[in-house]
Amino acid sequence: MTYEDITLVNGDCFDVMDELIQKQVKIDLLVTDPPYYIPKINEGGTVNNIKKLNKSLGDLKTVDITLGYDIKAFGERLLKLMDGVNAYFWCNKAQIPDYFAYYVGELGCKFDILCWHKTNALPTYSNKYLSDTEYLLYFRKGKGMCYPENYEDAKSYYIAPINHKDKKLYGHPTIKPLDITEKIIRNSSREGDLVLDTFMGSGTTMEACRNLKRRGIGIELEKTYFDIADKRINNQQIELLEEWN
Repeated sequence: MTYEDITLVNGDCFDVMDELIQKQVKIDLLVTDPPYYIPKINEGGTVNNIKKLNKSLGDLKTVDITLGYDIKAFGERLLKLMDGVNAYFWCNKAQIPDYFAYYVGELGCKFDILCWHKTNALPTYSNKYLSDTEYLLYFRKGKGMCYPENYEDAKSYYIAPINHKDKKLYGHPTIKPLDITEKIIRNSSREGDLVLDTFMGSGTTMEACRNLKRRGIGIELEKTYFDIADKRINNQQIELLEEWN
């Protein structure tokens, strides 16, 4: 589907990236939220809180986003799609070493670690710290750019609650805030640049691109979320979905 300068593709991102490489497409920025690696589900908190956590993780497993992905194989494709590296990845702490091993250790990228501190995370803290922070890793090399226009855009931390309203509206279990997505796109691209999101989910990155006059390519494997993103970008009414919790 294509809406003006936004193209949405329902498919496996590795296959679609290979097609884009064959077509010699060049992107200016990657902003994406790949599957997290979540090895354990039964730790921390009271029985009721563990039940809530297990329900959340069970829903993540339903859409197959708890086992991570091949970071290096993905990166090798990314290098063929852009001149240098200009890329943002959402991740959890378990994945940070693998990202740094490849993008910093092998490729020699500069990096920043941005954080979303959630004020309403589940209180599962028995024998562990709260899972109240998600990490947004920014890697850049060559033509990678970071030019915040103001003090707020230059901040590396973001404090806000989990957005249950958007989870209900768009139905995606790991939906990210639109405003921080717009901030990083403003900081690292210009109007008219081409932004790629390889794990599009319900279309937050593509909505940000549309709002900021960037071109966008969004790829999503799950048909359910692709259809939601399709309606969202096409400004169609989306029925309220069942509440996440």
